[in-house]
Amino acid sequence: MKLTRFVMTAALLASLAFFNQGLDAKEKQKAKQAPVALDGNCAVCLVKGQKVVKGSAEHSVVYDGQTYLFPSEEVKNVFVANPAKYVPALNGDCSVCFAHHDGVRNPGKIDHVSFYQGRVFLFPNTQIKSVFDQSPQKYADVDLACDGKCIVCKIDGGKDVPGKPEFTAIYKGKRYQFPSETVMQKFQSNPAKYVGKKAGAQKTSSTTTPASQLVSIKGTTGCAACEYGVHPKKDPNTLGLAVKSGDGKIYVIEGAHDSHPSLYKKRFESLKVSVKGKQIAQQGKFVWLEPQFIEKLQ
Repeated sequence: MKLTRFVMTAALLASLAFFNQGLDAKEKQKAKQAPVALDGNCAVCLVKGQKVVKGSAEHSVVYDGQTYLFPSEEVKNVFVANPAKYVPALNGDCSVCFAHHDGVRNPGKIDHVSFYQGRVFLFPNTQIKSVFDQSPQKYADVDLACDGKCIVCKIDGGKDVPGKPEFTAIYKGKRYQFPSETVMQKFQSNPAKYVGKKAGAQKTSSTTTPASQLVSIKGTTGCAACEYGVHPKKDPNTLGLAVKSGDGKIYVIEGAHDSHPSLYKKRFESLKVSVKGKQIAQQGKFVWLEPQFIEKLQ
């Protein structure tokens, strides 16, 4: 009996080891396909200490198509927690070249590095580096996409909404900013859906309009267009206030930008609210309400 248990345990451990080896092999293969960033030097060390410190392949992570190496697992985890803070501008390409040559991507070198506002900038030679150093503010934001406005809000909602630096995602070396973490995650789940596309006409679909009824709900606020891809019925040119209830339904609050402007401006902050209003339409999980009152909960 004991021998049987021993054999079964050994077989299980062997299977787990084989499975883990398979995962490690996939990660290593992924890293092989992605070029090594910063000549293998630590991105965190550059930003935090302005020091060139060699990383190790044992502590690596692939981000935005490049492999970043770190001297320890602890430093690697610092990067993973907020990679947008540590990646070099334009993924290490020259910001001056990008600005003066219509977006040409010319690789920089770790030997020609500048630091500005907590970010790392690389250049192909000393001469171009000196151009940046003389007027860094002129080139610091050439990698900022959409002038810092939310690309998701523009494509899905047709509106210009300012992003926030704390919600920054890097895609192909460019910085994209968003008004909330939810919208940023929506972009990160499918960046190709938004980059390179223009804001177009909204999708049309049939909507059922049930008999008017009073509805009372509690939930958290969000942006109807940016986060859920829907607009108010009566003001389709606005992005709209949405309230997500505990049962997963999304309530689009008609006219909130006029009736509750302060709450509307803070809709990205996931505020807890109570809403009572008349239901005017429904489509799947989406319900449109004409509000009678909206109360912010503690």
